[in-house]
Amino acid sequence: MIVELDENKRNATYGRSSSSPPPGPGDVRSPRSGLNSLTNHGFISHNGKSLTIPILIKALNDGINVGADFATVIGGAGLLSIPANPLATSFDLANLNEHNFPIEHDARLSRTDNYENNGDNYSFNQTIFKSALAYCGGINATSIPVAAEAKREEGSKVIYTPQRFILSYGETAIYISVMGDLMYGVAPVEYAQVSFEQVRLPYVEGWRPPTKQSNLLTLGDMILSRNAAKGEVIPEG
Repeated sequence: MIVELDENKRNATYGRSSSSPPPGPGDVRSPRSGLNSLTNHGFISHNGKSLTIPILIKALNDGINVGADFATVIGGAGLLSIPANPLATSFDLANLNEHNFPIEHDARLSRTDNYENNGDNYSFNQTIFKSALAYCGGINATSIPVAAEAKREEGSKVIYTPQRFILSYGETAIYISVMGDLMYGVAPVEYAQVSFEQVRLPYVEGWRPPTKQSNLLTLGDMILSRNAAKGEVIPEG
């Protein structure tokens, strides 16, 4: 359940990204706009370092009402990504940039593939994101069918595995669930633009944390709904 904040504290918390400095020397960020937005708002330490699973659970719950099960999976994968330290108890957001593990993958909505752009698979790419927005066709709100069509196709150098299937569909499932309607998958396009392009939560634009919590079960349902709308064969493996 999301922690309720009084209006003054909520305005200060969600508005923090507009006044806080951008990542500076030594600060790190992940390949995910959502985690980076939480960092810019102060739910995660601004330097993006020394994250633990409890820190991630609290940040996702307090900031966007995402459940502990999802946060634990992301946090656990982050710990496993620490080079040569299987007993690590904390990780940095930059550790999540590792290709194909734990959450980075090709054919994403706003980043280049790993084999392109000198391996920069973590920086926001306006051209790629603009091509995804084009599927909205000028409408104000995206939906499951629109989001399914906006899914980038896998390049010829990419092997489409079940892991990539989950991650590619899950990328949109999480932002639709958090920025819009958990049941029907309708989310304002403006909210997605703010999140991806400005790396902040669109509180000023009217967004509020959803009252219904997203978790692994609800995200799984959203992934299957997107796949059904797309009509894509689930890869074997």
